[in-house]
This record gives sequence, structure tokens and C-alpha cells, in this order.
Amino acid sequence: MLSFKIASTILLMTSAGTFAQTSFWSTSAVPGPPNDKDLSSLTVGLTFYSDVPGTVTGVRFYKDKRDTGPHTGILWSAAGTQLASVDFSVETASGWQQAYFPSPINIGANTPYIISFFAPNGSHAMDETYPWSTLSAPPLHTSGFSPGVFAYGSTAVFPSETENGTNYWVDVLFTSATPLPPNTYSISGNVRGSAATLTLSGAASDSTTTDALGNYSFSGLQNGLYVIAPSQSGFAFLPPTAAITINGSSVNGIDFAGALTPAPTSHTVSLTWTASISTNVIGYNMYRATVSGGPYTRLNSLPVSGTSYVDNNVASGRSYFYVATAVDNSNSESAYSSEAGAVVPTS
Repeated sequence: MLSFKIASTILLMTSAGTFAQTSFWSTSAVPGPPNDKDLSSLTVGLTFYSDVPGTVTGVRFYKDKRDTGPHTGILWSAAGTQLASVDFSVETASGWQQAYFPSPINIGANTPYIISFFAPNGSHAMDETYPWSTLSAPPLHTSGFSPGVFAYGSTAVFPSETENGTNYWVDVLFTSATPLPPNTYSISGNVRGSAATLTLSGAASDSTTTDALGNYSFSGLQNGLYVIAPSQSGFAFLPPTAAITINGSSVNGIDFAGALTPAPTSHTVSLTWTASISTNVIGYNMYRATVSGGPYTRLNSLPVSGTSYVDNNVASGRSYFYVATAVDNSNSESAYSSEAGAVVPTS
């Protein structure tokens, strides 16, 4: 038994966008066995629904050369109301047959309907215990565990009976009312030497982290210009950023290399001086400038009682210039001392 799972999709271009005409099976799908002969005429069909609203434009079914007509295609509501019908006025001897309803029929989203055809001589395709769970044709879906349905009658009647999960190879022509989303693409690559957080900016914004092998990916992207920047505490990256243009295809191989950056060295400047000979001195104020001769900025909040001071707030490679004043018990300051300079190392 052959069980094909290929959906048939035709893209329709309109001024409003791109729409998809969808069926459950392609024209290459073939039932197995291709034909069963009932003793009485009957209607066979398929219960289906769509994720999105749209229109049913017609009906398809697979025909064996013994399956003589005339055949009639019918669309039903789940309650049994006939919504549309069409006679198959032109048929081939066998294979897939297709007919369009006089007017498209609007259907709602997530609502079951039945598409069927009437077989006046009782001959029809039939696959018992069909693997329905493997059939995929988004936005179309079959409804229930046994969506193939039938009903006996000398004329077309609402098919509601099921048997052994049988597929009668009846199909629908459906056109979504919602335009297809634009094509989307991805950017991917690898970061060597470090884990990293990758930040995406430009036509879209996003962030992601590398996996255990250093791989990363951004998906769902449309055409446009993007910039990716890697980051990780304690690491520098080459290149620091990468500019990427998406133009109709995904972009792979945007790689970065991370290298550990050494922690900055902490520096201090230690100052000492000779104590004032005045007997009423209670302490000293320290002043600092970045150019010789000032202006100076006071470093301590309260007078320093001793004759030493450590400046912890200095930067590598910078030069500083210091002066001191003596403070007496009436809180009066002396003139600046002579200036002392210090050059902080770069490492």
C-alpha cells in the first residue's frame, strides 16, 4: 500500500500579496489499492479544517478506470448543510479529477467541513487504516482520528459514517484569505576561544548566546542590513563587529575569535612629607592637579593627622602633581608646599 504525504500548493500572486492554494495530496500521490466496488451508490468524503480563514474553490478525487460517473462534488458544513456542489463534466479515464465550484465558498478558521463526491456506481478509491497522523498540509488539517467518511444513497447525501480509519482519497482546493508571510532567512556562525553573547542590530534587533561548540544563529530575518557584535566579560573579539546584508538568501560563516584580555593593574601614589615645626598644627590637607602649577583639587575630607598619604584614585599612564597645606587648631591653612610630581606606569 502506498501512502503519500505530499501536500499540493500553488502560489497565487495578487495585488494584496501572495496566497497559497492548498490540497492534501499532490497529483503524484496514488492510492493502494486504487479501487473498491460497493454494491450501492454512495457519497465518500474527508473531514477537514484550516488554521486560517479562506475559500474552498473546488474538489478533487482519485479515480480508477472502473469508476464511471457522472460524479458530483459537494462541500458540507459539519452539521450536514450542503454549501456548494459541482458536476465533474470533464473527466479522464483515471487519476486525479478536479472540478471548481461555481463560486468560492468562504470558510472560517478552526471549523470542520466535509468535502465529498458522489459515486453513482459505488466504485471508489479506498485505503483502510490510513496513517492520518502523518498527513501534513498546513494550514489544512484533517479532523478527528478517522476523517474519511461515507454514506449510502441513490443521490448525494451527507457522509457521516466512518470505518477502520479509511481514506477515500477525496481532496479539497483551498485558498487562504491571509497572505503568506515574506520569506525569512538566517545569519549563523561560530565564536572561537570564548563563549559569547551576540547582539543583532539593524533591520531587526535580537540577542543570543553561543552553544557548547561556539555556534550561534539568528533566524526569521528579512532582507536588509544587519550588524552583529559579540561580547563576553574579560574577552576581546576579532572582528569586534560584523556587517551583513541579507538579499534573498541566508548568510552563514560569520565567525569571531575571542581572546582573553588581562585585568588592568591597580596603581597608587604614596606621598610623605616632613612635619611642620608649628606647635598648633592639627593635620594636613592634600591637593592634586593634572598639570604642573594647578589648579589643584583637595583629596581628603578631614585633615590628615600623620605625615603620609596614599592616593588610590590614579589611572595608568597619567601624570599627577601634588601639594600639601598645614591646618592649625583654628582651621586655618598654610600656603601650598612645594610641588611633587608622579608618573603612573602604564602596566
